Amino acid sequence: MAGLDDIDIQTMLRLEGDLTDQSLDGFIRYIRERYGLVNVAYLCPSFHGHSVTRPFVAATYSDAWMEHYKNEGYGPIDPVHNIGARSVLPLDWARLPRENKKVQRLFGEAKDAGIGHQGLTVPVRGPTNGIWALFSVTSDDNDSQWSSRRFELTRDLVHLAYYVHQRAYQLHVEDAQVDLNVITKREIEALEWSAEGKTLGDIAILMRISGETVKAHLDSARFKLQAVNRVHAVTKAIRAGLIR
Repeated sequence: MAGLDDIDIQTMLRLEGDLTDQSLDGFIRYIRERYGLVNVAYLCPSFHGHSVTRPFVAATYSDAWMEHYKNEGYGPIDPVHNIGARSVLPLDWARLPRENKKVQRLFGEAKDAGIGHQGLTVPVRGPTNGIWALFSVTSDDNDSQWSSRRFELTRDLVHLAYYVHQRAYQLHVEDAQVDLNVITKREIEALEWSAEGKTLGDIAILMRISGETVKAHLDSARFKLQAVNRVHAVTKAIRAGLIR
């Protein structure tokens, strides 16, 4: 399975340099292909002008399914939305309650419409009070395949969910500014070597420090740059002029 660090720098640069609803949709499709998923969906009801019944949506679902979902009034009874809105932990759809007959019909029709046999939703909070969203993916894995990759997939999707949420927030609210002055010279040096394709071991030798210290510098820089992974941190550092 492709991993979070497999997302290439050119993909990140394109999204950072040309952030629109269309490029965000493109990144969501990229996630679907990279992880071998059936659908990926980002839903935010808390941006200005949107609501629980009229959320902002960036998804790979078919227009026919989204229209059907809306016409059938599934939103208010969908446990993905109802439980996700109150949760802070990822939700495996297989564990959601389905006693309600309309909920059973929703999941049955979703499967018939090709939405996917498995589903996972990551609730996202912030960056300000009242802003929340749901990031969902679906897969056609059987139960055994899903069980074997769900843990690693969930770990990656938590990072990607927050990254997509940050970009959507930047588009529809405002972008949180990064203070470049808090990034140290050693962190910048580690980013520079990483941008040249050097491994942790290579950088440790070049900087004359341990591999663990290199990792600490890169992780610290990633956190300060509000980046989803090291490749994204390098991307943001390049665009900010910290490295060339």
